This record gives sequence, C-alpha cells and structure tokens, in this order.
Amino acid sequence: MGNAVSKIAAILAVSLLGLGTAYAADTSILDHHVANMKSGNIDGILSDYAPDTVIVTPAGMVSPSGVFVGKDARKLFNVLAAPKNVPGNKTMETKYETLAPDTIKMTWVQFKGTKDQVSGYDVFVVRGGKIAFQTVIVDAKK
Repeated sequence: MGNAVSKIAAILAVSLLGLGTAYAADTSILDHHVANMKSGNIDGILSDYAPDTVIVTPAGMVSPSGVFVGKDARKLFNVLAAPKNVPGNKTMETKYETLAPDTIKMTWVQFKGTKDQVSGYDVFVVRGGKIAFQTVIVDAKK
C-alpha cells in the first residue's frame, strides 16, 4: 500500500508542478515579432503587444529605468528597430523554449561569430494572443 501511495504522490507532484509536462505554446507571435524586428516595422512589432504590456530591459540600455509600460513600448522599439539597428536585427538567430503554456524563452544572437557578436534571451508571456510581458537579458561581453 505504501508503494501505491508513493506513486500517487509522485504523479500528483508532477501534475501540480508541471514537471515532465511537454508544453506546446504557440510561437507564431514571436515569429511575427522577429520578422518585424528584422525589417524595422515598428507598427508591426507593436501590433503583437497588449495595450498594458510591460517590457523590462537592462537599465540604461534605452532608458534609465529600463521599464516600458503600455504605449511607452513605442519608445523602446523606436530605438531597437531604428534604421541604424536593422542590419544587426537581420543577423539575429533565434531559438524558442516553451516554459509554460503562455511563457516562452527566446534565445537570440546577432552578428554570430564576429567581434560584434551580442547575445541574450527574452522571456515572453503571451495572453489572449498578445505579448503581455517581456524581459530582455543581454549576455555580458566576453
């Protein structure tokens, strides 16, 4: 009886914690986001975001706080998708990892294999077909 209870407890823990669960989040919104980043289409980028989105970037990268809420997202993408940054965006390679049904980690690299290489990852929370939250982590230069 103790062995059966242990198995049931293990199954319950896996179910509650999501361990061993293979999530299949819809990454099409991120494909759209990346395509618009590469082309510099700011309106296309913003169309993927919820009106009350929250985006957290490294402080000082674009703004002192690094936090963009709602309509302030345009300020961020006016910089990241500016014509001078599009060549770097075009070199971006991405890989997705689904963390939960609504949460996707996107690992990215620009200028791969060159002295200008920059890499990092973003974590996106997608709700109702829109990006509700994003955080940007840039790897330290080596």
